[in-house]
Amino acid sequence: MTTIEAPRSAEQTDPKKTGIIDSDVHPNFVNGIRDLTPYMTETWRNRLGVSGDDWAKGMAAAQFTLPLDYLYINAAGAYREDAARPGMPPATDPDFTAQHLLDKHGIYRAVLLAGQCLGIGAMPDGMVAATIASAYNEWMCERWLQNDVRWRGALVVAPQDPEAAVAEIDRVAKRDGIVAVFMPLGEILMGEKHYWPIYEACARHELPLIVHPSGCENVFAKAPRMAGTPTFYLEWHTALGQIHQSNTLSMICHGVFEKFPKLKYIIAEGGFLWALEVMWKLDRDWKGLRNEVPWLTRPPSEYLLDHIRFTTQPFIEPHDPRHVGPLMEMLHADRTLMFSSDYPHWDFDNPQRSLQAVSKELRQKILVDTPRAVYGDRLD
Repeated sequence: MTTIEAPRSAEQTDPKKTGIIDSDVHPNFVNGIRDLTPYMTETWRNRLGVSGDDWAKGMAAAQFTLPLDYLYINAAGAYREDAARPGMPPATDPDFTAQHLLDKHGIYRAVLLAGQCLGIGAMPDGMVAATIASAYNEWMCERWLQNDVRWRGALVVAPQDPEAAVAEIDRVAKRDGIVAVFMPLGEILMGEKHYWPIYEACARHELPLIVHPSGCENVFAKAPRMAGTPTFYLEWHTALGQIHQSNTLSMICHGVFEKFPKLKYIIAEGGFLWALEVMWKLDRDWKGLRNEVPWLTRPPSEYLLDHIRFTTQPFIEPHDPRHVGPLMEMLHADRTLMFSSDYPHWDFDNPQRSLQAVSKELRQKILVDTPRAVYGDRLD
């Protein structure tokens, strides 16, 4: 007997209601910083040693290089081998990447986070960092956002120079395809007033602020506060949530979300279960120490739940899958989690597989509803 399926409703097929949103995809350069030289002045090209004269290229102290001097190396490589088009590094060709990621996995929109500019927060010269950020934004808009309507971008700012960062947000925020501001981590904890002008600009433009590992959290030879310097890649990779925990505590305790009630803050690839302990312990301690932070008018956990969102990759894998459900409930995952693939990295998460341990209703929230609430109409 032949079974005839009922026709799907318009709502069930409307990509605005069902299309997967990926909040962490890393576009890469083919030729390093030289890919950005068309978007710099000749003065800056000369200053960085990347002008047309190549006679000293590759020699020590002859040319500026992006801060990728990692202390920790994955011996198997950080990228998926199949993410590379023949003859090109992974995620450098927008067309190939769209076919391999978006088409293959049914992703409706994907947010680009600066793959090789993650570390500019570690630079001692804020002007250099701001120049690279601005050039990257032009490169991303031209090479990626104009290539395929499914790409969305997080404009990059330099955390060392809040004035330049605000100017860059004002310059780029209204470009087609821009949905967020990406700020590489710096040495100053994020609750400090140093960053407040950046938060004001994000809130004014209604753009969420995104942070991501590989700024100063020990990838480079600078140890952040409240953490030591790991020895092994395994050790470092497992502990990526440490700096985000410190920054979350800093932002809540300094009253950032009281000062900027419209600010949304996204932690990409920084884990999320640590937020449970932060909420519980901070609420408990606040009851006895609230006179130290009188600007907090409600329990600290409420600020986290209202303002902070986490991307899913790497998703949790407890030894007993039955534990996933209770953990998601405790985290209020229906409002705090947003899907991310972390493409093209080795620990990429497939949207059809990585969330199998959660309910269909929660998958809809994580894949579609929550990112739509955070990014708003800019997705369409």
